Amino acid sequence: MNEPIVIVGAGGHARVVLDVLRCLGWRVAGVLAPDHDPGSDWNGLEVLGDDGWLDSTEVAEFGYALGIGAVPGRMALRQRMFALLRQRGLRLPALVHPGAIVSSAAQLAAATQIMAGAVVQPGVRLGANVLVNTGARVDHDCFVDTGAHVAPGAILCGDVRIGARAFVGAGAVVLPGVVVGEGAEVAAGAIVRHDIPPRHRYIPGQPLKPVEAFT
Repeated sequence: MNEPIVIVGAGGHARVVLDVLRCLGWRVAGVLAPDHDPGSDWNGLEVLGDDGWLDSTEVAEFGYALGIGAVPGRMALRQRMFALLRQRGLRLPALVHPGAIVSSAAQLAAATQIMAGAVVQPGVRLGANVLVNTGARVDHDCFVDTGAHVAPGAILCGDVRIGARAFVGAGAVVLPGVVVGEGAEVAAGAIVRHDIPPRHRYIPGQPLKPVEAFT
């Protein structure tokens, strides 16, 4: 990694991203944080400004890392910022914590983030802007589509398909061959034995319910 990185966002997930970057030895130039004053300090970094800073002449000198989390009901902001950065031709490298185990036979797209303790096995394909969070497991031949989030401790068994912008909750287990549709949500701790249709929420013991706002 040659150019320094700018973190977009300044919440809890951004602190985790900063830790990954520091563990990797990458240079971090600053953070974009709309709720902080430009020039102020955020976790030892300079606040460069808000999203308007992306209109500056120096924007192409940096790579970018999304520090915006992805949780049910609030997936859209991360996706919008990812789209904005890509539209401007800016670089969003994949981030892999050195404490994660990622097979050399796995495929990672731009802006993929794999956090500490995660395991990604051979044949896995992770789409752009996918988040595999702390301690999650993604077994062989799974496909996780653009913008999806595999939350801490979740397990995707072999040959699972996770649709774009879907959410698999903390500690959930998706059994082999199951498809979780686009924009679907799986509750924390659930065991998913059957396919979940797009834009529906699965909570064990309850009927499937449409996701109120698919964004």
